[in-house]
Amino acid sequence: MKPGKRIYLCAMAALAILSAPCTTDAKVGDPDLLSKSLVFNLGDNGSKYYRIPAVVTLPDGTLVAVADKRIDSNADLPGRIDVVCRTSNDRGATWNPVVTVAEHDENGGYGDPALVLDRKTGDIVCIATHGEGLWTATPGKSARIVVMRSKDKGQTWSEPLDITDQFFTSTGEADKPVKGVTGFASSGRALQLSDGRLMFVDVVRTNPQPGWSQLSTYAIYSDDGGYTWTSSGVPSSTDGDESKVEELSDGRILMSIRNRKRGPRLFSFSSDRGDTWTPAVEQPELVDPACNGDLMAIERDGKRILLQSICADPTERRNVTIYASFDDGKTWPVSKTVCPEPSAYSALTQLDDGTIGIFIEESAADGDGFRLWFSRLNLDDLLSQK
Repeated sequence: MKPGKRIYLCAMAALAILSAPCTTDAKVGDPDLLSKSLVFNLGDNGSKYYRIPAVVTLPDGTLVAVADKRIDSNADLPGRIDVVCRTSNDRGATWNPVVTVAEHDENGGYGDPALVLDRKTGDIVCIATHGEGLWTATPGKSARIVVMRSKDKGQTWSEPLDITDQFFTSTGEADKPVKGVTGFASSGRALQLSDGRLMFVDVVRTNPQPGWSQLSTYAIYSDDGGYTWTSSGVPSSTDGDESKVEELSDGRILMSIRNRKRGPRLFSFSSDRGDTWTPAVEQPELVDPACNGDLMAIERDGKRILLQSICADPTERRNVTIYASFDDGKTWPVSKTVCPEPSAYSALTQLDDGTIGIFIEESAADGDGFRLWFSRLNLDDLLSQK
C-alpha cells in the first residue's frame, strides 16, 4: 500500500471514531439497548441540518418518524424549513426513503412537527407551525398552525390545513378563545384521549414587543379527528414553554411543561378533558436545562406507567434520560440514561413488541448541528434501573 493511501485510510478511520454516536459502545455493553439507527444525518437530501424529532408506532408495527429539514441553517422559523418523514418496517433497523410532509413556500417554512395516530380512522395526524418565527411575529402577522394527515402509513400526506383561526387571534377577536401575538405547536407526541379527543399544546407569546419574554401554554383539542380545533382559552401556565400532555390512570390529564428558566419541569393537571388546569407546580425530580422532552403512558401488567424523556442536566443540553413513574407522576424512582453526551430534543414511542423507542437529537462530533438517531430499549431492563 502506498504511504499516502495508508495515511488517508487512517485519517478516515479516526474520523469515523470521532463521528460515532454517543451510545455506540452501549450496543455491546448495555443490555438495554437492542438496536440503534441513524434516521437523519447532516447533509442528507441537500440539507445542512435536521432537528425536532417526532415518532409514532402504527398498529401493524410500522414506525413513522418526522423532523425539521433545516436547509440553510440550524435556526428556527421563518427560514427555509420542510417537515420530512421516514418510515421503518423492521422496528427501526432500517428506514425507507424520505418523503416530504410540508415544503417551505413564499410565506416561510414548516417546522416543529407533532404526531398522533387517530385510532378511530387510522389516520396519522401531523401538527406543525408555518411562517413567522416566535420572536419575529407581530400582531396581525402571526405564525400559522397547520395539520397534515396520512391515510397510507406515512407514504403520502395531505396539503396543509390551516387551523389557526379556529382558536387563535393576534388582533383581539372576541370569539377566539386564545389571544396573543403568535404561537407555535409543541413538537413531539400529541395525544389522543381514551374517548377519542385529540390534543396538543400551543405555546403563545402575548408580549407585543419582540424578544425573549413569558409564554403561555394552552391545550388545543379536536373531537372530529383533527379537522376542527378549539380551546377553552384557559392557560395551564403563563410562564412556560413547549409542553406534552398525557392521560393518567384516573382520567385526569397531566401537562408536563418546559421550564423556560431551567430547572424542574412544571406540572399542571386537568380533570375536565383539558378545559381547566391546576396552577403549574415544579416537579423536583425532573430537572432539565430548559429543553423539550417527551411524555408517554404505557400499560404493563395491568398498570399504567408514565415515561418522561428529558436532558437530565440542570444547565447543559446533554444526558438524555428516560424517567419512569408508577403513581401518575407523583414520584419518578426509575431512570435510564440513553445518551450521556451533548444531546437535546427527544421523542418516545412503544413498539409492537413492547420495547421502547426513543428518537434523539445527538450532537455531531464537531458540535455543529445534530444527527437524529432512533434507539430501541428493553422495557424490563429500563424499568429495573434505580
